[in-house]
Amino acid sequence: MSATRSKLLIASGIVSVLVLLAGAAYAFELPPFTGRGVINAADTCATLGTRSRTAPALRAVVPDRTTYSFYDSVPDPRRDEMDHSFQSDCFVYGEGQQLLWAGAQMLEYDRPSGWIEEVVEQYDSASSLTPFPAGDKAVASPRVAAVYLPCTSHGLRRHLSVVVHLKQPGDADGTALRTHLIVLAKNAAVFAHRKARCDKGAVG
Repeated sequence: MSATRSKLLIASGIVSVLVLLAGAAYAFELPPFTGRGVINAADTCATLGTRSRTAPALRAVVPDRTTYSFYDSVPDPRRDEMDHSFQSDCFVYGEGQQLLWAGAQMLEYDRPSGWIEEVVEQYDSASSLTPFPAGDKAVASPRVAAVYLPCTSHGLRRHLSVVVHLKQPGDADGTALRTHLIVLAKNAAVFAHRKARCDKGAVG
């Protein structure tokens, strides 16, 4: 009888210790209760534009991850009015996995519909894309938001193509994802328009 009671006490003690350990792990956000990482405005890509608007939009669209990191690049800056190229890129990672990409590029299409077909439809189907007001043409879905806006007024005509592609969405519904992707695309378009020394048009 005493042996059985001893076993029960030992088992009870083990359970109590496990409960305490689980509580401590939860309180200190240790695995498996690790909390969501913080997306600080100061850490976000400069190429995504105004950081105070960018950070909340990113938090709304990306999935929960314990850590987030950002890689920002302008590999092809437009140096003067004779330069007919520009490119910028922003990559957002969560726990080392790419969650979102945003890029801007200087190019030209005869019609905005050609831009949609060749550029934007790489990231989502035509049936999923709906317009929003920005630039000469802008479309978005819960996976992508893109703006096509004028840039140069002399020499070779050039537009900027700005695309934000959400590779891994968070838990927000489709309407919310689309809304926040539009915020990111407009922000990135404003930055690109200024950085590319554009002298024509505006994001709108």
